[in-house]
Amino acid sequence: MRNQNIAARVLNQPLLLEPGYARVFIGALAPRLGIASLQDEFGLIESQEKLRLRADSFDPDRPRHRPYEVLNGVAVIPVAGTLVHKFGHLQPYSGMTGYDGIIARVEEALSDSTVEGILLDIDSPGGEVSGCFDTARRLHELRGVKPIGSIAYDTACSAAMALHSATDYRYTTTTARSGSVGVVMMHASFEQQLAENGIEVTLIHSGAFKVDGNPYENLPERVLANFQSQSDRIRNEFAEMVAAQIGLSVSDVLATEAAIYTGQDAIDVGFADELINGHDMLAAFSDYIQTTTTTGVSTMTIGNQNKPAAAAPASTAAPAQTPAPEATQPEPVDTAKLAAEAQAAEQERIAGILQAEEAEGKTKLAQHLAFKTKMSVDEAKAALAAADTAQPKAGSESLLEAAMGKTKQPEISAEAEAEADQGGELKGGARLAAAHAAATGNGKKTTH
Repeated sequence: MRNQNIAARVLNQPLLLEPGYARVFIGALAPRLGIASLQDEFGLIESQEKLRLRADSFDPDRPRHRPYEVLNGVAVIPVAGTLVHKFGHLQPYSGMTGYDGIIARVEEALSDSTVEGILLDIDSPGGEVSGCFDTARRLHELRGVKPIGSIAYDTACSAAMALHSATDYRYTTTTARSGSVGVVMMHASFEQQLAENGIEVTLIHSGAFKVDGNPYENLPERVLANFQSQSDRIRNEFAEMVAAQIGLSVSDVLATEAAIYTGQDAIDVGFADELINGHDMLAAFSDYIQTTTTTGVSTMTIGNQNKPAAAAPASTAAPAQTPAPEATQPEPVDTAKLAAEAQAAEQERIAGILQAEEAEGKTKLAQHLAFKTKMSVDEAKAALAAADTAQPKAGSESLLEAAMGKTKQPEISAEAEAEADQGGELKGGARLAAAHAAATGNGKKTTH
């Protein structure tokens, strides 16, 4: 239903609504209808900011309809089918999900006091370019208030990968397909069919480029080259955004050449953080929320790194004189600002490690140091520089095998085996001790 249709049925019409719920009802529609405030004949009732609290301001103990399901404190937001711009529906509908509906549901969940974290359940092959990058960037901006995760349960490709990359933490299943960071354009030409049917189409236009790409003629070389240039530009912007949001280098993302990765391969290339069974996604994300948030401390998480965004300082100073009543109170800490600064610092650390010269040829080790440890950039560079880049040749011994070959191995003596076979109880630790004595030449025969 279009916004104008909703407005026509809600505004300037008598409604049968309980007054308290009317505020919630109008509050839910306010962003879509451009309502800035709610007033009655006596004046202002709710400002725009209070209208944003539409869900929680009306009897929080009363069950209400949400545009998402809340399970164990997790708001699960389905992102399914083709992704489209300005869809006008909150939920996936008729095989499509609107970018506008995704952001509306995420913002609703962020203001919902019953929600501790948000999980995008993605099953989408992608969709329209229009609205995609703006939506991904908005998702990235909303991080820091509550943990936002995503799972490629089946498919998270192209435009869906853009959204996948914008979250704090990314899961994938063993069969899920992720990636396809690229662009495709299609043109249909009916020139030959029209000619065969004796139909001639005359395009009357003003402006040399006005009818570029029309379906009545094959693409001229100039138009084809122009379309290719547009496609390349969008792809580069796509890769830059994904790289910045995940913490990869742009060259690494472009090097994938829009390939699609399944399961563990998506983790190896950096497009996912953890491989899980899809049935365990709620439990896994609930654990993630617990490890990234503590009482009174807002926490930002990049990959597996947990960094406190703002912590209350400990009271260690001795009691001071009682301040005068007129003394000003300290201003509250801006936790959102601190969270943003912590997130920026963490992204800078990850990028510094992944893009270091020492990381060349050691991608997996660099990703491990960036996402699985708390090493500084300098510490990680030192570790990467010290790592041996030589790969063992086929059939060559590993370091462990070489070390084992140079060490005399304990042998079980024939005497000890015979004694055990004849009903003796030379077993377990005693048998190992006897073997050690035989190998080293120390000690006497051990019996038990």
